[in-house]
Amino acid sequence: MRLAAVAKARAHGRAGLSSVLRSPAGGAITLCLLVGAVPAAEAQPARAQNIVDGSDATVGQAQVQAILDAVGRALPSTDARVTELRRGRQGAICGAVEVRNRMGNYTGARPFVFDPESRIFGRLPEDPELRNPASMADFTAMEQARTRYLQNCIDR
Repeated sequence: MRLAAVAKARAHGRAGLSSVLRSPAGGAITLCLLVGAVPAAEAQPARAQNIVDGSDATVGQAQVQAILDAVGRALPSTDARVTELRRGRQGAICGAVEVRNRMGNYTGARPFVFDPESRIFGRLPEDPELRNPASMADFTAMEQARTRYLQNCIDR
């Protein structure tokens, strides 16, 4: 009986462990532990950052690839939406990027600035991030992105 349960579990792709416990009255209880009883989730297709509004024509394909690479390194979302690309002052590229949150919903586009020479990408912080940064280094990085955006992307 015990071997039949283990064989059945293995036939269904699950590793099975079983053991027999002896009760003080002399009877035996068979316990069967099934490991991996829940099938693994199917692999999701790889997603990538993309330009969704056609603004990539204004900056060129080489710059677009550099921006998408920088977005992929800087932001945790694997399917960020980049929009509103345009050339800013001092060679910077300005735009907006929208990422998914932990719930899988897009959070709304936020402005960013990218410097093609130094490959520095900075997304503008929201007020709560500035009021309660994780560290002083995070606060400094957010302030640098904000300053770089104001210098290069805001029309005066």
